[in-house]
Amino acid sequence: MQFSRDDDVVRRARGALRVGKYELANELFAEYCDRLIREGRPIGGSLLADYALAVAHLGDLKEAAEMCFRALSSERRNPDVFAALARIYAMGAVRKKAIEAVERGLALSPHHPRLLELRAELGVRRHPPIPFLPRDSRWNIWLGRAIGRLRPRPRRQPA
Repeated sequence: MQFSRDDDVVRRARGALRVGKYELANELFAEYCDRLIREGRPIGGSLLADYALAVAHLGDLKEAAEMCFRALSSERRNPDVFAALARIYAMGAVRKKAIEAVERGLALSPHHPRLLELRAELGVRRHPPIPFLPRDSRWNIWLGRAIGRLRPRPRRQPA
């Protein structure tokens, strides 16, 4: 199968992002997006989200989040954009918004691997055992710990 020059640039940019070469990824994404803008073609949400991740890794988290919001305005139902937004929030230590983005993405695609990975990385609180009492109530704490000890732990698979 023959790749066009555009496909090759995007593939190289995503590969650079995946292996941690953020400056190269940023340059390739910028080149490709500039070309799309000059030609009057729309920029896809997933592409813009990946570009935002490269920008975030270079330190501009605010610009990266804005890029994700632009991607969401064009593709509201794209779980890849929510995964990128959640990663950017996590990089900025805004855990609550990161979890919200993960949950919104999982509502669209419950088995999305990057979203599931992010949810495991961020951790998810369970509901308190006695919902009408505050989470930090001694009864909720005691019951939560007791229930936690009774739950079977998932076995780790050998690496």
